[in-house]
Amino acid sequence: MFGGAVFPAGGPARCPLQCFRHLSPRESRYLVTATLRLPTLCSLISPHNKMSSLLQIIDLHDPVEFDELLHQRDLCGWDKMASDIEAWRTAMDAGTRAMFWIVPPSLAHLPLPDRCAGHIALVSEMSPPNEELARPDKSILYLSSLFIRPEHRGGLGRKAVQALESWAKVPPYGSPHCEAITLTALDRRYTEDDSEEWGGVWARFGQQAPKKGSSTEDWYARMGYVKWKSQPMFDEQFLDGTKIKLVAAFLRKTLRE
Repeated sequence: MFGGAVFPAGGPARCPLQCFRHLSPRESRYLVTATLRLPTLCSLISPHNKMSSLLQIIDLHDPVEFDELLHQRDLCGWDKMASDIEAWRTAMDAGTRAMFWIVPPSLAHLPLPDRCAGHIALVSEMSPPNEELARPDKSILYLSSLFIRPEHRGGLGRKAVQALESWAKVPPYGSPHCEAITLTALDRRYTEDDSEEWGGVWARFGQQAPKKGSSTEDWYARMGYVKWKSQPMFDEQFLDGTKIKLVAAFLRKTLRE
């Protein structure tokens, strides 16, 4: 993830530079009737409803929700094709990906899609498989695709991540036996180190270096996510056409029982 969001479950292989701007970390009552759609019902029955009501299950078989997610991905700048959303829908149908709208209380009274301030996902199978990041038994889940619309930034991303941590324990999206949530983020050295190898890459992308202290890795670290390794992962290209594989930080947070 670049600047406040994590990479998609289709293999964390791309790290579009637009995301640093879009994803800066500066950033019930229950009435259930037989007419409720399953995603709506599931958003109501979470055992942690006060926090988890911030997140509502996305139904990508609903054309309105499909189009809204496509629009938000276009704003994000990566995984923005209809084919990407269709692949996510297939994974959701297979139970290997759960996607949620981020709905702050101030927007909860509005209809779809007006109440959707962003989205976030939990993934249980990576492609290619990587059981360090996610496991089919959902004992480890991967946090993916966090995006907040620009007009709603300023603390909502943190609240969404905290809410997602509670959903990680809720079947069928997570598991009571989920031990940890993982994610990948751009290594903080691209923000904190001024050397040519790290902070120097921004000029070669035609971008201004981000402000020190604003790295995504540090943003997640402040929420208890701990890095266990770094390795080259994200394919990018400089303005002169030179290809580079940017270094990712692998982070993990152990969930309390």
